[in-house]
Amino acid sequence: MWRWVTRGLVLTLFAALFAPALLAQAQFAGDVDLPDPTRIHSGFIFVRGWALDPGQVTRVELYVDDQFQQVATTALPRIDVEEAFPNYPGIQSTKPGFETAFLASRFTNGPHTVEMRVYTSDGEVHFLGRRTININNSINQSPVGALDIPDAAGVKNAVGSFPVLGWAIDTDGIRKVEVQVDGAILQNAIYGDVRPDVGGTYADYPQAMLSGYVAQIDTTRIQNGVHTLTVVASDNEGTSRTIGRRTVQVINNDLFLAPFGYLDEPLRDAVLYGTSCEDNDVIISPPVRPEEHITPIRGWALDLGTRVDTGRVAYAELLIDGVPWLSTDNCAQVFGGFANCYGFPRYDVARYYPTYPDALRSGFLFTLDVGALIVAGVRPGNHTMKVRVGDREQTFADLPNHDGIPVWFQCAGSSTDFPAVGYIDFPTKFDYIGGDVVFRGWALDENSGVEAVQIVIDGTFVGTAQYGFARPDIDDAFPQAFGAINSGWAFTMDTRKLGNSRHRLTVRV
Repeated sequence: MWRWVTRGLVLTLFAALFAPALLAQAQFAGDVDLPDPTRIHSGFIFVRGWALDPGQVTRVELYVDDQFQQVATTALPRIDVEEAFPNYPGIQSTKPGFETAFLASRFTNGPHTVEMRVYTSDGEVHFLGRRTININNSINQSPVGALDIPDAAGVKNAVGSFPVLGWAIDTDGIRKVEVQVDGAILQNAIYGDVRPDVGGTYADYPQAMLSGYVAQIDTTRIQNGVHTLTVVASDNEGTSRTIGRRTVQVINNDLFLAPFGYLDEPLRDAVLYGTSCEDNDVIISPPVRPEEHITPIRGWALDLGTRVDTGRVAYAELLIDGVPWLSTDNCAQVFGGFANCYGFPRYDVARYYPTYPDALRSGFLFTLDVGALIVAGVRPGNHTMKVRVGDREQTFADLPNHDGIPVWFQCAGSSTDFPAVGYIDFPTKFDYIGGDVVFRGWALDENSGVEAVQIVIDGTFVGTAQYGFARPDIDDAFPQAFGAINSGWAFTMDTRKLGNSRHRLTVRV
């Protein structure tokens, strides 16, 4: 035993003495793969490469004609570099790749120099990949982009609905992104989703922030078997490029085609309050009291089970701790509107699932009276909640998952002031706006109504919105809330008073 302990101490001492020497032998290494100096460049000029250092690469900067342009995105995986330097210290956990791009249109036609400067933790600056490239802005570059989902790991097994996601950019703007199956156009993708990762990599092109595309594919429109899925992007000048190709295998049958959807609210670990928890006068079916605090349970669901017969969600039910409490089989008019029903308008779902049956009316809403449940014997405290959605083929799915989400039931006094709720409809995140713009949205308060809707930009109060505009859509979505029919607000903002940059809009109710 003492012999092994001694050997362990000797090996530890050897490693401590010689590790600095081994680290000192490693030197900075790097290379620039793009841009290619042998070709003519236009549109986006991509700059890619890698850098290794015994310490740490802290920053990589792009210089064109010896003038600083921008900081490149770093810490990108490069398997080829790891294979080429298998014994480099820390290579197993290092991501040595860097990438950025700049617009050729910012520079005159002709030769220009490109160089990367790599800064390391020891204070050194390494000049990397200096080269001369030629720019010709009269050449129309075809779109560039990527197909992220499905990935290229292998054959994608497709059942029911599956997403196609990625990004595409072009200096002339993207006109459309097509999803093709076996060379035939299946559908166009929704374009313009937020992609902060692409915006960061292509910082020279602000529109890259909104370069995401997404298409939800209804595989029941495709025969079972192996198919080739292709994504083609076209710009506003008519130039196209294939930006992704995958092999998918469709394997639909009735057992696999269960409903699917999403539980929007409540969120995981939410505290759900009930009032009048000591009241014995409770409506048992459904257990809801219009004068008390009501928690809306809302989401959406779709089904492709009987595609030849247009498909249909047959029912949805709310389960607490695995026990059904509310069901769309008991859909009724409560609070002057419909509650515990399926079929509410969901224009957002219809936008992303345009070819799916019932997408326009795929919403469900349950009105949960937590206080009435507690009176009926459900204890306060921790519980599990989920919504079960079934179709006519007797298949079902639990939203958001089989285990449900944890929630907390708690009694509140009759004088409790519950927080207001609302939403900013316009502008959306990362929107580009200018001139006079009308901010719009809605706001509700169940206790005493909304007194004011205040507009705050970058932490500074700029004014009070007009309140009381008609919002019948909110009245449908919140039948339990008094005043929902006139819950809209609007504020006209002169954006010329703000600098041309990113700003944070906050609406305070």
